Amino acid sequence: MLADEIAARTGQELRVKTLESIGNTPVNVLGVPFDNLTLTETLDRFEAMIASGRPHYVATANVDFVVRAGRHPRFRRALLGAHLVLCDGTPLLWASRILGTPLRERVAGSDLVSPLLTLADEKKYRVFFLGTTPAINARAVANVRQRFPGIIVEGYSPPFRPLREMDHDDLARRIAAARPDILLVAFGSPKAEQWMESQHLRLGVPVIIGVGATLDFLAGHVRRAPVWMRRWGMEWIYRLLQEPRRLFRRYITDLWHFGWAFTAECWRAKFSRKKKDLEIVP
Repeated sequence: MLADEIAARTGQELRVKTLESIGNTPVNVLGVPFDNLTLTETLDRFEAMIASGRPHYVATANVDFVVRAGRHPRFRRALLGAHLVLCDGTPLLWASRILGTPLRERVAGSDLVSPLLTLADEKKYRVFFLGTTPAINARAVANVRQRFPGIIVEGYSPPFRPLREMDHDDLARRIAAARPDILLVAFGSPKAEQWMESQHLRLGVPVIIGVGATLDFLAGHVRRAPVWMRRWGMEWIYRLLQEPRRLFRRYITDLWHFGWAFTAECWRAKFSRKKKDLEIVP
């Protein structure tokens, strides 16, 4: 089962924690430790990261992340190394509650970016958009500048290449020249998480976040699901209808593996509770 695979492979791997993390007890959902933060607390954490001046990277994890973490050691390492792992999936929120270790709130990357940009505008933080296509990146930058006339935001879309073939030196030079406090990475998963894990210390950016399709939303290239669908955990259906060829196989695979892992974890929790009850019977 997925949870067993993660536990067996993880061994003594520990999430790297900074001073900003103290006081936050992660919630384990099928082997992945999620930071139990609200949106407001997450923004406060980002301010602390920026104030520290030290490099950090953040993963916004959904069901696909949890499934992939149990099957691909390289991705698991990148995910567990993140300074924050946020719950970007309503099914994960529901699963945590059913398993008895509830996450307080879903903090989706797409919901996080708008208040983060508002904060950047107020605090004069510098922002950099990295990834997606040149046209979408440029449009996202233009739209954000129109919405926040005083914001300091730049962007760059590198040529699409596998991670090992990317020109990391060129990216480092461009990012260093922009001196961002916040770097939004739209390489897609698992590429974004693996790139952040391998490059964040070199870049020295206080807050680096993998944002998935968020730049597409900012550019107006892709529409988000209606609010009611997001609240009921149905955003994935909306995305599937928009991009069926790209997403159908992934969603079916994720549903299969996640469903089995969740069922196994429910049975494990049930028998664990029964065992404890028997142990305390006089």
